[in-house]
Amino acid sequence: MLNFEDVEERDGVRLSWNVWPSSRIEATRTVVPISALYTPLKQREDLPPVLYEPVTCKPPCRAILNPYCQIDIRGKLWICPFCLSRNAFPPHYKDISNTNLPAELLPKYTTIEYTLSRPAQVPPVFLFVVDTCLDAEDLKALRDALVVSLSLIPPYALVGLITFGTMTQVHELGYAECSKSYVFRGGKEYSQKQIQDMLGLSTTARAAPRAGQPVGAFGAARFLLPVQQCEFQLTGILEALARDPWPVANDKRPLRCTGVAVSVAVGLLETTFPNTGARIMLFAGGPATEGPGMVVSNELKEPIRSHHDIERDSVKHYKRAVKFYESLAKRASNNGHAVDLFAGCLDQVGLLEMKSLPNSTNGVIVLSDSFATSIFKQSFLRMFNKDDQDFLQMGFNATFDVQTTKELKVSGLIGHAISAAKKSACVGETEIGIGQTSAWRINTITPRTSAAIYFEVVTPAGQPLSPGSRGLIQFVTHYQHASGQMRLRVTTIARNFAEPNSPSIASSFDQEAAAVLMARIAVFKAEIDDSPDVLRWLDRMLIRLCQ
Repeated sequence: MLNFEDVEERDGVRLSWNVWPSSRIEATRTVVPISALYTPLKQREDLPPVLYEPVTCKPPCRAILNPYCQIDIRGKLWICPFCLSRNAFPPHYKDISNTNLPAELLPKYTTIEYTLSRPAQVPPVFLFVVDTCLDAEDLKALRDALVVSLSLIPPYALVGLITFGTMTQVHELGYAECSKSYVFRGGKEYSQKQIQDMLGLSTTARAAPRAGQPVGAFGAARFLLPVQQCEFQLTGILEALARDPWPVANDKRPLRCTGVAVSVAVGLLETTFPNTGARIMLFAGGPATEGPGMVVSNELKEPIRSHHDIERDSVKHYKRAVKFYESLAKRASNNGHAVDLFAGCLDQVGLLEMKSLPNSTNGVIVLSDSFATSIFKQSFLRMFNKDDQDFLQMGFNATFDVQTTKELKVSGLIGHAISAAKKSACVGETEIGIGQTSAWRINTITPRTSAAIYFEVVTPAGQPLSPGSRGLIQFVTHYQHASGQMRLRVTTIARNFAEPNSPSIASSFDQEAAAVLMARIAVFKAEIDDSPDVLRWLDRMLIRLCQ
């Protein structure tokens, strides 16, 4: 009998069922779909990354060589278990024998990580977006935390700073003579082209450097520089950071243009580093009170929207703000950029409107009463935890691919990812979560990032399976490691199909995994459907399962 915890330790996978029904009809009787909770970067002491490229099956399959492949030592061939194609081993595998196998064919390496020869084009980018409408104590605590973080970010990583209050300021770190910043009005919505032009990042502006000035100083290098190059300059700017100077009347909230600041951050990164690992780290001390993405007006007599207001659909700014932040989230996630939200405020900051930013980019949300609390400081600095080799425990700009044998099809994924729109042969008709694809993009990934993947059995009833037949699933995660290398983590799992009405299916049920997998479906449904309907659906499913 499989020990679920041992499998999780080895492969980072927990399945709802560990023996699978052999036909579509049998599968519907199990109520809980065949599904997996997978942690792509699950830490393992005995998993050093191998320093060569993976061997892949011929297109369009492209499955990766694994311990479940049949191999012909004499003919130097291997048979892909997914498409049953015969493939020749590459020339450098000519010495393989039954006693001399590469790591990916050894039974203990059902999970393996490859270090690819192509390094990332650009090191990771961290862009701080800092609210200055804070009281003196909060602002000082936030400044101190940011200065400490500079010592934890790798020296080769790029860093930038945007501050906002009534206006948004993009600080030019590449200008050493004095503090220089570009100011954007807080009440105006800027297009990507306008942001490009105002920052001098349009192609025409970049193509014409002045005599004696390096070309790099005209592009991204003015705003985003390696920590080792700009630490002194950036620390100076942070330490001199003062509260937003615009006066605030007693009956008013401070004018805070969060939407413009995030929009400028997204525009800056998508212009300078598209499709590159980057994090926009937003530090907000209150709700947006002006400009696009506004949550509440600056008049204190107007209360911030309550749960009842949202239910009654009597919220003035809600729909417009949600639409604005969703469009920013789409742009950020399409470029591989994550958005983190740190709130230091007793009141609400408008997380409901902004939730699409961290949700679709796998960013972090930390809610605290103030930036002076230990909850904020510890949570923020924990993001920069390092591994044994002193690299950040985070990967960037990941793509996650799923391959199945012909008996199974992929229904979808529930997690903080977006569809990569890959319509392969293993995509099923049933849609659960983010479906109609067998690949997804996860903008940032840590050893604790887990996704739920759902499958359907497509074998028609009455089509007998050969005795002992098993289905295979392969998870392939391609990501930018914090060291700048590109890595590929591959996990291949196999499970047996059961005879009709076999008791082995019930005894293979992992109730902990199933509870989480069904809860994810319920939460996903609740985002779209009416909550009472979701509760009734859960009740029905539980009753059917127990019968």
